[in-house]
Amino acid sequence: MDLSDYQGKNNQFSQLSLPDLLEARDQYHVHLMRHPNVVATAIGRYRIRIEDSWPDEKGPGKVQGTGKRTLTNSSVRPYSWPAILVFVSEWVEEHEFVAKGRYTADQMVPKTLYLPDGRLVPVCVIEAPRELQNAVSPFARRFPLNNLGGGYPVTVNLQGRRHFATIACLVSDGHKAFALTNRHVTGEAGEVLYSYLDGRERRIGCTAPQQLTRMPFRDVYPGWAGKDVYVNLDVGLIDVDDLNMWSAEVRNVGVMGPMVDLSVANISLSLVGAHVSGSGAASGLMQGEIHGLFYRYKSQGGFEYVADLFIGPRTPPAGRQSKSGAPAASLFATHPGDSGTLWLLEPRAPAKKDKDNAATQHLPPLPLAMQWGENTLYSGEPATPQSFVLATLLSRVCALLEIDPIRDWNLDQPDTWGAMGHFSIAARSLNALSSKYPKLNELMEKNLLLFTHDDQALLESDFKGMGEAEFVPLADVPDFYWKHGKQGASRPLEGPNHFADMDQPRPGDNATLLSLCKNKENIDPKVWNDFYDSVTDLLTGASITQEHRGLLPFRVWQIFDAMVEFAKSPSTHDKFMVAAGVLTHYVGDACQPLHISYLHDGDPLQPVTHTVNHVRGKKAGTSEDVTKPLGQGVHSAYEDEMVNAMREQILDGLATPAKVKASERVSSGRAAAEATVDLMVQTFNTIKPKQILDAFLKHPSSSGRAEFMNKKFGEKTVEVMQDGARLIAILWESAWEQGGGEQLAKSTKPLTQKRAMEICADSEFLRSYSIEGIADVLK
Repeated sequence: MDLSDYQGKNNQFSQLSLPDLLEARDQYHVHLMRHPNVVATAIGRYRIRIEDSWPDEKGPGKVQGTGKRTLTNSSVRPYSWPAILVFVSEWVEEHEFVAKGRYTADQMVPKTLYLPDGRLVPVCVIEAPRELQNAVSPFARRFPLNNLGGGYPVTVNLQGRRHFATIACLVSDGHKAFALTNRHVTGEAGEVLYSYLDGRERRIGCTAPQQLTRMPFRDVYPGWAGKDVYVNLDVGLIDVDDLNMWSAEVRNVGVMGPMVDLSVANISLSLVGAHVSGSGAASGLMQGEIHGLFYRYKSQGGFEYVADLFIGPRTPPAGRQSKSGAPAASLFATHPGDSGTLWLLEPRAPAKKDKDNAATQHLPPLPLAMQWGENTLYSGEPATPQSFVLATLLSRVCALLEIDPIRDWNLDQPDTWGAMGHFSIAARSLNALSSKYPKLNELMEKNLLLFTHDDQALLESDFKGMGEAEFVPLADVPDFYWKHGKQGASRPLEGPNHFADMDQPRPGDNATLLSLCKNKENIDPKVWNDFYDSVTDLLTGASITQEHRGLLPFRVWQIFDAMVEFAKSPSTHDKFMVAAGVLTHYVGDACQPLHISYLHDGDPLQPVTHTVNHVRGKKAGTSEDVTKPLGQGVHSAYEDEMVNAMREQILDGLATPAKVKASERVSSGRAAAEATVDLMVQTFNTIKPKQILDAFLKHPSSSGRAEFMNKKFGEKTVEVMQDGARLIAILWESAWEQGGGEQLAKSTKPLTQKRAMEICADSEFLRSYSIEGIADVLK
């Protein structure tokens, strides 16, 4: 049969389904495995040699069906037809098969398999000898500095040896959260498991009773052919000790999309050739391609073993290649320690004709499968061993264990306004300093890029990845290092330092923190804590816990006191500079209306309820009502979308603030807190949070919303940011003056990034407190 028979537009093979291929493979697998060179089989699509001509190519240069086929010199093309993939240890040309006397004619792998009802199933032979022992590379310790998540390692000590695997992701059974990884590392229920945070080994949890080892293929895929075949699952769950140590983000990938939900009803050959990516604890980012489905690789005691997916290097694109040379396949390797890696399906790029609609380019990758092992095959010329991933479909794991992936735990919180806002205020605060303290001015100028970025970066950067960066500019250390970063200095009580719901009314007298603080004596942590005792969460009616009792002015008070002390000795002037940098963050929060209002992300007094229908897990088939505040999303629309869209306007508006006057300097931490409250009052007077919410509700679509809100609030936003930048300069000068820094300063040498991060990593440096605890440290 000539290759062109397969390439016809109406070839009979194009109608073959996945169950057809499984049926044929099940009938012939034992027969195929008895052939002298066959090492494994899989279900896939026929692979075409890269240099082979396309069906419509004509002329003397046409090349068709010659030479050996390997995984690196062939690829799946758009017209590739369904086939059974047969991996052989040695490629022997048809005309040489019997001529050399090594084999007999009946030992040749057939080109076509025949089913009893007349269906024909093609066979694609690929040279890829299997290594009996996989190469072991040293485990690359890619431990997180802070929050654990997908892509990071889990370790266990067994029989005097340490075993490693990779955490796939967080999952939930509807009641508790677990971390998903391989059972061969988690072991039996109750086994204590560890990882490393900030360079130190930490217990992270223990093995949960729920786990999977192997299951009959027909139980996992009812109705499909698979006699005496097992699916290897190798799934274990970690019952985590402290969920606050975890993030739903996957290392090197970020936030994942919804799970690809596959079953016998919708698994198709369209997965073959799809691009996937995973982040292993040993190998880091791996970018691969699905080469086959239901890779049948092992026989033991009369039973065969199957892996759902067979993943390897990306082959050259399916477009037409020049005959001058085929492009190399993508680099790909997996090593011991990568077991458990979550593999995600990458959304396909839009077709050229749809280039104006690039929505798919921004879709997050979709969790698809979980790695549990590897095979090493020779896959090309020169014959170099290539590791391939064996993986189980995540949807089957979740269905069997009645769990669902968690996609949104401990991501950027809604009280984080755009990094652009913090960095721009810090960048322009220097311009408000007076000329009274030249050494302070020089120090600030030399250290400015430790606080923020230069103007070009402020205009162009998206500031992504700061939560994992080794160095975070000081203006956003409170968010991306102390609150929910991944570098090792996360602080449980950092959150309430960033806000205060100044306008929430108290039942009975409708008093608010704004009205109470007209009397300066009420700028007191005890008064505020008593106020929080008298109110409840406006959406749920629950008591307000310590982590939700905002204390922003008292954080400024605390930092001012510390800066005065740091200014008193040249040996601590480095800490003065770091404290000055992080202070810019909190003052920046104080001049943003949605950071200081109960309307911070919608109106909880106007709740909106919608029904969620559960289709998976223990709640499958049930529904529940979910309530959220009216206008949820306003926070990011104003403080991210609008502020990012008006970068140049903000930087120009903050370029020439009024210089600090002697009469404006303060002499104590209390006075600094009072000035912060005054800034909050001025912010409310300039932009009412209710006005922002109303504008958001009038323009709920993201299209054109930034421009719409800029027209309404752009100038006023610059105005409150100017107020914030001036207060920062006032507090810098005041603390420097109170500590005598100008007289004591011996050097104006700038700090290094390393030294700045060492100071921030100390949990006692500007320690984070609840409102109950901070009163004891304020002077």
